[in-house]
Amino acid sequence: MFRVATPADASAIATLHTQSWQATYRGAMSDHYLDHEAPTERLRVWADRFARPNTNMQIAVAENPDGALVAFVCVFPNHSDEDGHLLDNLHVHSSSQGQGLGTKMMYYAARWLLDTGHHGELFLWVLTSNTAAIGFYEKMGGRPGRTEIHAFAGDQTTEALMMSWKLTALAVGAKLD
Repeated sequence: MFRVATPADASAIATLHTQSWQATYRGAMSDHYLDHEAPTERLRVWADRFARPNTNMQIAVAENPDGALVAFVCVFPNHSDEDGHLLDNLHVHSSSQGQGLGTKMMYYAARWLLDTGHHGELFLWVLTSNTAAIGFYEKMGGRPGRTEIHAFAGDQTTEALMMSWKLTALAVGAKLD
């Protein structure tokens, strides 16, 4: 079910990322951007990430029994001296939401960081308009932090909230089977 992503996954990751934004960020980002620019822009981002190998990036995917990609997580260890390790993306296909897959992807990221000798904090940014995700992260033990205005491609700006976890506390519940 879980595996490390490969360059061959870039297109499927970009598609899931775009679909997730389209379903979640209406009103926070323009419809024009979400419908016309995000698909190309997200593909470019993921193709670039895979084209330039980065030992300071881990991307994992989850597949359904048919082999279709249904979730992914991307983490950047040691991203910030102040905040710790960045969970840059966590997306679950709408057909697989509510089945614990997001939780398992969070655990996967925490376990990977600990297993590769990292310690400290894991943090992410979530749009303040995404109350469902904020609720999910709070149920996962996330601590709300500061807010910032974040810029996205297509000249989109929106307010984001930082959520953080101690790696060891997050990994305690890690059950990936």
